[in-house]
Amino acid sequence: MSVSIKIVPLQNSLHMFGDPDRSSAYSLSGHVQITLSPHFLSRKPAKILLQSLELTFEGQSEVAAPSVGYSAVRLCAITRELVPHDHPVLLSNDGDECPGEPCRWNAIFNINVPGWLPASSCFGTDNSGVSYQLFARAKYVDVDNRKRDVSFHHRSSSSSWSLSSIYSAICSSQRTATADESVSIKRFSGLPSEDAPGPAPLITYLLSGDKVTTSSTDMAKSIPADVLSKIRILASVPEYLNIEVNRATLTLRLRTKDLPEEECQRLQLIGFRVDILQKDKCRSQPSREYQSRYPLPAEELQPPNLPLRWTQRSPLSMDYFPPSRNPNASCSRTFSLLPPNEDGQYLLQNDNYIFANDTDQTAMPTWYTLQTNIPVMPRVPGDDEDDSDEWAGERILRVSNTAGPLITVRHEIKVSLLLSYDVPDSRQRVNQSLTFSLPVRFASPAPRIGNGRRELDDLDVAPNDHSDFAPLPMLPPYSLLYYSNGDRKIDPTPLPLYTPRDAPNNDSVEPSNSNHQHSIDVVPGVPLFTQKVCDVA
Repeated sequence: MSVSIKIVPLQNSLHMFGDPDRSSAYSLSGHVQITLSPHFLSRKPAKILLQSLELTFEGQSEVAAPSVGYSAVRLCAITRELVPHDHPVLLSNDGDECPGEPCRWNAIFNINVPGWLPASSCFGTDNSGVSYQLFARAKYVDVDNRKRDVSFHHRSSSSSWSLSSIYSAICSSQRTATADESVSIKRFSGLPSEDAPGPAPLITYLLSGDKVTTSSTDMAKSIPADVLSKIRILASVPEYLNIEVNRATLTLRLRTKDLPEEECQRLQLIGFRVDILQKDKCRSQPSREYQSRYPLPAEELQPPNLPLRWTQRSPLSMDYFPPSRNPNASCSRTFSLLPPNEDGQYLLQNDNYIFANDTDQTAMPTWYTLQTNIPVMPRVPGDDEDDSDEWAGERILRVSNTAGPLITVRHEIKVSLLLSYDVPDSRQRVNQSLTFSLPVRFASPAPRIGNGRRELDDLDVAPNDHSDFAPLPMLPPYSLLYYSNGDRKIDPTPLPLYTPRDAPNNDSVEPSNSNHQHSIDVVPGVPLFTQKVCDVA
């Protein structure tokens, strides 16, 4: 007779929505299948005493880099007793219609997974990153073997039975069966709905010329600082960028404030340059801010005090990156997500004095508007001869993760405005650039509900993750369907008659496909002005 167990979750991918939140939790449900297989051609019923069945959900984060070494953090360890130690269960195939076939029992589980956990990821050349697994452990006793052992002790002992002899016989016949299963956590932006995800709301940043970085080819000849300080910039980016859409939208609005008329007529915008950057950073241990924000297990439960149950790394990488002795060690890399044939530079027409009429009191104040779609490359080719960032793996676009314990991924759009200034009482022009960065966030939009099956192309997936998943079921609570004794409740209310959905109105107005679809987003504290539009492809 043999006993085996298997963990069968309802879904191998647990979906979380929105930002990490320690006050939220998600349900991970399924069952642990216990299989009792009798001996070949054995007609005697097989019986086991299941003494305990424990299920543990555990998560961890690993990182390996030259300056950091190898470091690991246990994120969580949640244990549930499906069969308590003090309530053993007798399992037998006695009475089964097919006595020679294996018998199976399912122990249902439901684990509350904290909502602050980071998403699963695979980082670097040694497959380190964030991973989660379920572990099941069953302790049981073969009843027939136990009886034989107790009888043997009784025959071999000259004295009468004692509690110690029975206990030793039971302990000597105790056996263990284990199983594990990988679970992937995916995080989406927003909540799932029946409608297709619409455009993300915009976030607008108000910048001034004295708050940005300036650069000039000749420091002796530069635009006066008091002139640059009067320039106002409104930069708008989406709240999040869809990682499945290979572009990023950027809107810039420019004007001056309290700048004399003669100075406004000397400034012109020659062009601008944009770049979108990804910054990968790993550290040897979580920061103090992270530890204060999220409840990590205690120090005695962290490696090396309590070793990890598993690792995704290869044995070769463990020898190549020994643990670092510096607790504050870190390693990072930055690369552009622009295609290799794209420099991100846009030149405008000549004599583009966009601020010339800013002091005109008769006309309504205007913002000069620039809008462009920045191309994003999901996989950037690297330099084969440069192995300085080999520890980080391929240069691929990742979901922005600013709340990782050991690994963080951030994105930003870097903008440089090239300005030209006519020097008074001369024919010289001074060129100078204003440079600033805007934080952006790449995320996966929440899947639709009730739209059949859908494929998700996720770059960071766990080994057992399924890209196809069924719609999320909307089930009523157990108490509405069954009584406490397990009897099904009878609902006296009849079901409503079927009515088809309302047909769409054919007279509805379709959105215009014209090129004049530009609008000004109202920012608190900033008045609404008319605008001059200059689209940059």
